Amino acid sequence: MSAPARRPNIFICSSREALPIARAVKQNFDQEADVDIWNENIFAANRGYLDTLLNRASYYDYCIAVFAPDDKATVRGKKVNLPRNNVIFEFGLFLGRLGPNRAFFVAQEGTELFSDWKGIEVATFKPRDNLVAAVGGACQRIREEMAVAEKLEHFTMLPSTSLAIGYYHNFLRRVFEAFEFSDSFTIVTRDDRGNIVKETRHKIVNRRPTIHVLLPAKLEDLESNRLKDRTAAYKQVAVCTKFREFPFYIHGDVTKDAKKITFFDIPTTMLSSRIAIQRNFSPDFLARGDTASHLEEREIANFERTLRLMVPNEIENKYFEFSILKGTPRRSSAK
Repeated sequence: MSAPARRPNIFICSSREALPIARAVKQNFDQEADVDIWNENIFAANRGYLDTLLNRASYYDYCIAVFAPDDKATVRGKKVNLPRNNVIFEFGLFLGRLGPNRAFFVAQEGTELFSDWKGIEVATFKPRDNLVAAVGGACQRIREEMAVAEKLEHFTMLPSTSLAIGYYHNFLRRVFEAFEFSDSFTIVTRDDRGNIVKETRHKIVNRRPTIHVLLPAKLEDLESNRLKDRTAAYKQVAVCTKFREFPFYIHGDVTKDAKKITFFDIPTTMLSSRIAIQRNFSPDFLARGDTASHLEEREIANFERTLRLMVPNEIENKYFEFSILKGTPRRSSAK
C-alpha cells in the first residue's frame, strides 16, 4: 500500500473588489483540490501580513492570482487599468517560492499587465453574469498546466525532492548496479551492537532484486526510538557485494528461498524534512490546526512521487514497490 493520494491545495489571491472572480475560480477547482481564498481566515490576528504570506507561500502546492482592472492610472502618458499592487506582490512572492509551473494568474480582459509578461501566453477571461462559466476556460488551461507540473520534479524550500534524488542515485540505483555485475552476495546479520552473528552466501539468480521502500506514515516514525518499534518484525541485514555493503531489512527466513528475496528499506533520510519544516516555518504557524501534519504528508507524498519519476518503468513495474511503515508489510503494485 503506497502513501494515500492527497488533494493538492491552492491559494487564490485577489483584490477585495475582485472577490467574486476569486470565488468563481475556487468553484472551478473545488472538486479536485482544497482551495483557500485570501480572506478565508488566512491572516491571523496580531500577526503581520508579510509574515503570514511568507509561511503560506511554502505551504500551498499552487497559487492562482486574479488580475482585474482594479485601479486606473496613467503610465507614460497612457491611461490604463492596473491590477492591485498587493496582488502583483503576492503573485511574485508565490512565483518565487513555487516556480512558474505552479504559480498562475487569470486576467480579466482590459487589464494592463506588467512588461515582464509581454509575449507570454496568458489565461484571460471576459466577465459576464455567470462568472463560474466565464473563468472556466482560463481555469481549464491552468488545470492542464497543473497536470504537467505533477510530472516534473518540484524543488521548494523543503528538501523532499532533493532527498529522493539522492536516495535514488546514491542507494537504489547502486543496488541495482551491484546485483547486475555481481555473481553472488553475502547476507550479514548483526546484533544490536553491530557484531556479526551470521553470514550466508547466495548465488545471484535474479539480477534485479525487489526493493520494497517502506514510507513513514508520519515523519516522526523515523525517529530512532519509534523506528525500533516499527521494525520489530524485520531482521536487519547487510548485503555485501564487491562494490560496497548495503544495509537492508528482510522479513522471514531468507535461506528458505533465496530466489525470491525481497529487501526492505526505510528512507530515514526523510527525517531531514521534519527538521526543515521546524526550521523554515514559524512555531505559531505550525501550531495552527493540522498545518504541521499537512506539510509532513506533502513531503512524504512528494518523496514518493519524485522516486516514481526517477525510476525507469521497466524497473518500477517489477522490482520497486511502496508500502506504509506499519506492522507487517503487504505486497502492492507500484502503479
